[in-house]
Amino acid sequence: MLILALSLLAMALPAPAESFRPDFSGRWTFDQPKSMEKPGPDGRIVLAAMLGDEFVAKQDSTTLTLSITVGGQLVTAVYSLAGKETRNISPGDIAVTSRAAWEARRLVIRSTSAGTEKGRPITIRSRRVIWLDTDGSLVIERTGTPASVVTPSRSVYRKRS
Repeated sequence: MLILALSLLAMALPAPAESFRPDFSGRWTFDQPKSMEKPGPDGRIVLAAMLGDEFVAKQDSTTLTLSITVGGQLVTAVYSLAGKETRNISPGDIAVTSRAAWEARRLVIRSTSAGTEKGRPITIRSRRVIWLDTDGSLVIERTGTPASVVTPSRSVYRKRS
């Protein structure tokens, strides 16, 4: 009886939080007016289509793949949803190392790359938080260092039908 009662109790408990993770899959278009409705993480409105005017996201249980067209060039970025480190190449052949982790219903991607500022080598660190808003819009907020290279910004995309 005790085993039966415990089994019934286990079935009545809510599913683990990971089953409630949003699926970002789809073709997304930059929504300039909605991006300008709210300020970015630093309180300013910065108009930045972080993932271009349009991108395609494909997500499965282990990865998020973003296909972005930048200056006529297709850039593909793959992120592990299991917390593993990934390496992608951004325009200009810049290697970017990232680690993605779920924080509730938001995906947080922390990235590091090398760059130069005033002729000196620097380490660039960014934090992008991605989530689906209540109206189904995909929202991305970015912060990072150094502030002279990583402008805090917010981009909103709407799903194409």
